[in-house]
Amino acid sequence: MFLDHFDQPNVTPELFDVPPHPHIGLQTVTYLYEGEILHTDSLDYQQKVYPSDVNWMTSGRGITHSEHVTELQPRLHGLQSWVGLPQEKRKIDPAFEHFSKDVLPTIEGDGLSMTIIAGEIDDKRSPIPTYQELVYVDIRAAGGTTHEFPVDPSHELAVYVSGGEIRIADVHLKRYDLGKLSTGDRFQFETLTDAKFVLIGGEPLPEPTVIYWNFIADTLGEAKQRLVDWEEGKFPPVRLYEKISTADRTGDEDEVMKLL
Repeated sequence: MFLDHFDQPNVTPELFDVPPHPHIGLQTVTYLYEGEILHTDSLDYQQKVYPSDVNWMTSGRGITHSEHVTELQPRLHGLQSWVGLPQEKRKIDPAFEHFSKDVLPTIEGDGLSMTIIAGEIDDKRSPIPTYQELVYVDIRAAGGTTHEFPVDPSHELAVYVSGGEIRIADVHLKRYDLGKLSTGDRFQFETLTDAKFVLIGGEPLPEPTVIYWNFIADTLGEAKQRLVDWEEGKFPPVRLYEKISTADRTGDEDEVMKLL
Protein backbone atom coordinates (compact mmCIF):
# COMPACT_ATOMS: atom_id res chain seq x y z
CA MET A 1 0.00 0.00 0.00
CA PHE A 2 2.97 2.30 0.64
CA LEU A 3 6.74 2.19 0.12
CA ASP A 4 9.34 4.51 1.66
CA HIS A 5 12.96 4.37 0.44
CA PHE A 6 15.46 6.27 2.61
CA ASP A 7 19.20 6.68 2.07
CA GLN A 8 21.24 9.21 4.02
CA PRO A 9 24.86 9.46 5.22
CA ASN A 10 25.96 10.49 8.72
CA VAL A 11 22.61 10.05 10.44
CA THR A 12 22.57 11.12 14.10
CA PRO A 13 19.82 10.58 16.70
CA GLU A 14 18.79 14.20 16.14
CA LEU A 15 18.34 13.62 12.39
CA PHE A 16 16.38 10.37 12.60
CA ASP A 17 13.88 10.41 15.44
CA VAL A 18 10.31 9.47 14.51
CA PRO A 19 8.43 9.93 17.82
CA PRO A 20 5.44 7.79 18.88
CA HIS A 21 2.70 7.77 16.25
CA PRO A 22 -0.32 5.52 15.60
CA HIS A 23 -1.31 3.00 12.93
CA ILE A 24 -4.45 0.99 12.22
CA GLY A 25 -5.41 -1.57 9.59
CA LEU A 26 -1.92 -2.32 8.28
CA GLN A 27 1.43 -4.00 8.87
CA THR A 28 4.70 -2.06 8.74
CA VAL A 29 7.68 -3.92 7.30
CA THR A 30 11.17 -2.48 7.86
CA TYR A 31 14.12 -3.85 5.87
CA LEU A 32 17.60 -2.33 5.84
CA TYR A 33 20.55 -2.47 3.48
CA GLU A 34 22.87 -0.54 5.81
CA GLY A 35 22.72 0.90 9.33
CA GLU A 36 20.39 0.10 12.21
CA ILE A 37 17.08 1.43 13.58
CA LEU A 38 15.51 0.95 17.01
CA HIS A 39 11.79 0.09 17.02
CA THR A 40 9.78 0.69 20.22
CA ASP A 41 6.01 0.16 20.51
CA SER A 42 3.01 0.28 22.82
CA LEU A 43 3.22 -3.49 23.39
CA ASP A 44 6.56 -2.80 25.12
CA TYR A 45 8.58 -4.41 22.35
CA GLN A 46 11.94 -2.77 21.77
CA GLN A 47 13.96 -4.22 18.91
CA LYS A 48 16.80 -3.06 16.70
CA VAL A 49 16.64 -4.02 13.04
CA TYR A 50 19.93 -4.70 11.29
CA PRO A 51 20.76 -5.14 7.59
CA SER A 52 18.76 -7.97 5.97
CA ASP A 53 16.69 -8.54 9.16
CA VAL A 54 12.96 -7.80 9.15
CA ASN A 55 10.82 -5.93 11.68
CA TRP A 56 7.17 -6.86 10.99
CA MET A 57 4.56 -4.97 13.03
CA THR A 58 0.81 -5.60 12.86
CA SER A 59 -1.25 -2.57 13.87
CA GLY A 60 -4.67 -4.23 13.68
CA ARG A 61 -7.19 -2.17 15.61
CA GLY A 62 -4.47 0.18 16.85
CA ILE A 63 -0.83 0.42 17.89
CA THR A 64 1.63 3.22 18.61
CA HIS A 65 5.33 2.99 17.82
CA SER A 66 8.49 5.02 17.39
CA GLU A 67 11.59 4.59 15.25
CA HIS A 68 14.98 6.20 15.73
CA VAL A 69 18.70 5.66 15.65
CA THR A 70 20.61 5.55 18.92
CA GLU A 71 24.08 6.44 17.63
CA LEU A 72 25.72 7.89 14.54
CA GLN A 73 25.06 5.81 11.41
CA PRO A 74 27.67 6.33 8.64
CA ARG A 75 24.88 5.40 6.22
CA LEU A 76 21.24 4.57 6.86
CA HIS A 77 19.72 2.89 3.81
CA GLY A 78 16.56 0.83 3.66
CA LEU A 79 12.90 0.39 2.86
CA GLN A 80 9.73 0.56 4.90
CA SER A 81 6.51 -0.70 3.37
CA TRP A 82 2.92 -0.89 4.57
CA VAL A 83 0.95 -4.06 3.93
CA GLY A 84 -2.79 -3.43 3.92
CA LEU A 85 -4.62 -5.98 6.05
CA PRO A 86 -7.63 -7.74 4.51
CA GLN A 87 -10.89 -6.16 5.61
CA GLU A 88 -11.80 -8.95 8.05
CA LYS A 89 -8.37 -8.66 9.75
CA ARG A 90 -8.20 -4.89 10.22
CA LYS A 91 -9.48 -5.05 13.82
CA ILE A 92 -7.28 -7.89 15.07
CA ASP A 93 -5.00 -7.54 18.09
CA PRO A 94 -1.79 -5.62 17.42
CA ALA A 95 1.43 -7.63 17.33
CA PHE A 96 5.14 -7.36 16.63
CA GLU A 97 7.66 -9.89 15.33
CA HIS A 98 11.34 -9.70 14.46
CA PHE A 99 12.97 -12.07 11.98
CA SER A 100 16.72 -12.51 11.72
CA LYS A 101 18.25 -12.68 8.25
CA ASP A 102 19.38 -16.21 9.15
CA VAL A 103 15.80 -17.55 8.96
CA LEU A 104 14.98 -16.02 5.57
CA PRO A 105 15.46 -18.39 2.59
CA THR A 106 17.87 -17.32 -0.13
CA ILE A 107 18.48 -18.27 -3.75
CA GLU A 108 22.06 -17.92 -4.93
CA GLY A 109 23.39 -18.02 -8.48
CA ASP A 110 26.20 -16.71 -10.64
CA GLY A 111 26.33 -13.05 -9.67
CA LEU A 112 22.85 -13.31 -8.13
CA SER A 113 21.45 -13.31 -4.59
CA MET A 114 17.73 -13.32 -3.76
CA THR A 115 16.27 -13.15 -0.23
CA ILE A 116 12.62 -14.14 0.17
CA ILE A 117 11.15 -11.77 2.75
CA ALA A 118 7.54 -12.84 2.20
CA GLY A 119 5.86 -15.44 0.02
CA GLU A 120 7.34 -18.28 -2.00
CA ILE A 121 9.76 -18.40 -4.91
CA ASP A 122 11.09 -21.61 -6.53
CA ASP A 123 9.59 -23.77 -3.74
CA LYS A 124 11.33 -21.73 -1.03
CA ARG A 125 8.90 -20.03 1.37
CA SER A 126 9.54 -17.30 3.91
CA PRO A 127 8.70 -18.26 7.51
CA ILE A 128 7.00 -14.89 8.05
CA PRO A 129 3.23 -15.51 8.47
CA THR A 130 0.90 -13.23 6.53
CA TYR A 131 -2.87 -12.77 6.34
CA GLN A 132 -2.91 -12.90 2.54
CA GLU A 133 -0.60 -14.22 -0.14
CA LEU A 134 2.27 -11.76 -0.49
CA VAL A 135 5.45 -11.47 -2.53
CA TYR A 136 8.45 -9.52 -1.21
CA VAL A 137 11.85 -10.47 -2.61
CA ASP A 138 15.15 -8.62 -2.21
CA ILE A 139 17.17 -9.16 -5.41
CA ARG A 140 20.83 -8.20 -5.81
CA ALA A 141 22.69 -9.03 -9.00
CA ALA A 142 25.85 -8.15 -10.86
CA GLY A 143 25.62 -6.27 -14.11
CA GLY A 144 24.80 -8.46 -17.09
CA THR A 145 22.77 -10.97 -15.08
CA THR A 146 19.58 -12.41 -16.57
CA HIS A 147 17.21 -14.48 -14.46
CA GLU A 148 13.65 -15.78 -14.62
CA PHE A 149 11.34 -17.50 -12.15
CA PRO A 150 7.61 -18.37 -11.94
CA VAL A 151 5.06 -16.15 -10.18
CA ASP A 152 1.35 -16.48 -9.44
CA PRO A 153 -0.54 -14.95 -12.40
CA SER A 154 -3.33 -13.76 -10.07
CA HIS A 155 -0.98 -11.49 -8.12
CA GLU A 156 -0.50 -7.76 -8.59
CA LEU A 157 3.26 -7.17 -8.67
CA ALA A 158 5.68 -4.29 -9.01
CA VAL A 159 9.43 -3.71 -9.02
CA TYR A 160 11.23 -0.96 -7.12
CA VAL A 161 14.88 -0.22 -7.90
CA SER A 162 17.00 0.71 -4.86
CA GLY A 163 20.27 0.90 -6.76
CA GLY A 164 21.66 0.45 -10.26
CA GLU A 165 19.74 -0.14 -13.47
CA ILE A 166 17.70 -3.07 -14.79
CA ARG A 167 15.60 -3.98 -17.82
CA ILE A 168 12.23 -5.75 -17.77
CA ALA A 169 11.04 -6.69 -21.26
CA ASP A 170 11.91 -3.53 -23.21
CA VAL A 171 11.59 -1.11 -20.26
CA HIS A 172 14.71 0.41 -18.68
CA LEU A 173 14.38 1.07 -14.93
CA LYS A 174 16.88 3.01 -12.82
CA ARG A 175 17.25 3.89 -9.14
CA TYR A 176 14.04 5.30 -7.58
CA ASP A 177 11.86 3.88 -10.38
CA LEU A 178 8.74 1.90 -9.44
CA GLY A 179 7.39 -0.25 -12.25
CA LYS A 180 4.02 -2.01 -12.16
CA LEU A 181 4.12 -5.37 -13.90
CA SER A 182 1.57 -6.77 -16.30
CA THR A 183 -0.13 -10.08 -15.59
CA GLY A 184 1.80 -13.25 -16.33
CA ASP A 185 3.14 -16.42 -14.80
CA ARG A 186 6.89 -15.67 -15.09
CA PHE A 187 9.09 -12.78 -14.00
CA GLN A 188 12.29 -12.10 -15.95
CA PHE A 189 14.85 -9.34 -15.53
CA GLU A 190 18.23 -8.27 -16.85
CA THR A 191 20.65 -6.09 -14.88
CA LEU A 192 22.34 -3.35 -16.91
CA THR A 193 24.68 -2.51 -13.99
CA ASP A 194 25.24 -3.98 -10.55
CA ALA A 195 21.79 -3.55 -9.07
CA LYS A 196 19.54 -4.14 -6.10
CA PHE A 197 15.77 -4.05 -6.31
CA VAL A 198 12.69 -5.60 -4.77
CA LEU A 199 9.77 -7.50 -6.25
CA ILE A 200 6.67 -6.63 -4.20
CA GLY A 201 2.93 -7.29 -4.28
CA GLY A 202 0.64 -10.26 -3.95
CA GLU A 203 -3.03 -11.03 -3.66
CA PRO A 204 -5.19 -8.00 -4.60
CA LEU A 205 -7.33 -6.26 -1.99
CA PRO A 206 -10.63 -5.85 -3.87
CA GLU A 207 -12.66 -4.46 -0.98
CA PRO A 208 -12.93 -0.71 -0.25
CA THR A 209 -9.63 0.60 1.14
CA VAL A 210 -8.77 4.10 2.32
CA ILE A 211 -5.26 5.41 3.10
CA TYR A 212 -5.45 8.45 5.38
CA TRP A 213 -2.42 9.74 7.32
CA ASN A 214 -0.96 6.66 9.10
CA PHE A 215 -4.14 4.63 8.75
CA ILE A 216 -5.66 2.07 6.43
CA ALA A 217 -9.42 1.85 6.95
CA ASP A 218 -12.67 0.80 5.28
CA THR A 219 -14.00 4.37 5.04
CA LEU A 220 -12.66 7.90 5.21
CA GLY A 221 -14.99 8.61 8.13
CA GLU A 222 -13.50 5.80 10.18
CA ALA A 223 -9.97 7.01 9.47
CA LYS A 224 -10.79 10.60 10.42
CA GLN A 225 -12.39 9.42 13.67
CA ARG A 226 -9.21 7.52 14.56
CA LEU A 227 -7.21 10.71 14.00
CA VAL A 228 -9.50 12.43 16.51
CA ASP A 229 -8.92 9.49 18.88
CA TRP A 230 -5.16 10.01 18.55
CA GLU A 231 -5.44 13.73 19.22
CA GLU A 232 -7.56 12.97 22.31
CA GLY A 233 -4.96 10.54 23.68
CA LYS A 234 -7.01 7.37 23.16
CA PHE A 235 -4.20 5.30 21.63
CA PRO A 236 -1.88 3.33 23.95
CA PRO A 237 1.39 5.06 24.91
CA VAL A 238 4.91 3.94 24.02
CA ARG A 239 6.21 3.64 27.57
CA LEU A 240 9.79 2.73 26.63
CA TYR A 241 10.34 5.55 24.16
CA GLU A 242 13.18 7.84 25.10
CA LYS A 243 14.43 10.74 23.01
CA ILE A 244 18.16 10.44 22.44
CA SER A 245 20.61 13.30 22.01
CA THR A 246 24.18 12.93 20.79
CA ALA A 247 25.26 15.45 23.42
CA ASP A 248 23.56 13.38 26.13
CA ARG A 249 25.38 10.24 24.98
CA THR A 250 28.82 11.88 24.99
CA GLY A 251 28.15 13.35 28.42
CA ASP A 252 30.53 16.18 27.56
CA GLU A 253 28.79 19.44 26.80
CA ASP A 254 32.23 21.11 26.43
CA GLU A 255 32.57 19.38 23.05
CA VAL A 256 29.57 21.28 21.70
CA MET A 257 30.66 24.50 19.98
CA LYS A 258 29.50 27.76 21.54
CA LEU A 259 29.65 31.42 20.63
CA LEU A 260 32.46 33.23 22.49
